[in-house]
Amino acid sequence: MSKKQLLLIEDEGYVIDRVNGILKEFPQFEVTACTEAGQARELLGSRPFDIVITCIYLRGASGLEFSFKAREKNPDTCVIVLAGLDALEMANKAVKEGALDFVIKPAALERLTNILKMVTLVRGLAAKPEKKRTDPAA
Repeated sequence: MSKKQLLLIEDEGYVIDRVNGILKEFPQFEVTACTEAGQARELLGSRPFDIVITCIYLRGASGLEFSFKAREKNPDTCVIVLAGLDALEMANKAVKEGALDFVIKPAALERLTNILKMVTLVRGLAAKPEKKRTDPAA
């Protein structure tokens, strides 16, 4: 089974570390990470992603732009926005314009686990157990 594609767009080191820790619970995802707007644009233009976790503000761009770009390539992309308390209005706007949800960083990053669990179940992205092979000669 091929892994599902997840793109993490974030430039704050401590947030990246915490999100990567959370993502270890989801072995079904192949995680690509970037910290710069240009790199994010390039990745989003080059291939589709199943899930995009993006910072609402990144030097030179916004999470809204990344949300639109991701859904241009794959309309079923699930976008989750990471926002500080000072960006709640923009995070709400992102949800109104198509993002699945937002998470307040750094305080509520653990909420990301529940959102990803829900997405994997609802969207059929959950890791499937490998089928045990039986030996017909036995």
